Amino acid sequence: MPELAYIDPGSGSLIIQGAIASIVAVVVFFRGQIARLIPGRRQDEESTTSTSTTASSVDDAAKGG
Repeated sequence: MPELAYIDPGSGSLIIQGAIASIVAVVVFFRGQIARLIPGRRQDEESTTSTSTTASSVDDAAKGG
């Protein structure tokens, strides 16, 4: 009779948690390279923020404040 492999729920959940944590750690570690592969989003947010900041600075200077 073949022996059946058994993993109790505690060990199984620990293995699954370790696998998920490893995947998330790899994504976080390589997020700069991933951002370069997905063009546009991060750069658009930065350009919008810098444009609005510059515009408000010009408005403040024009008002004398």
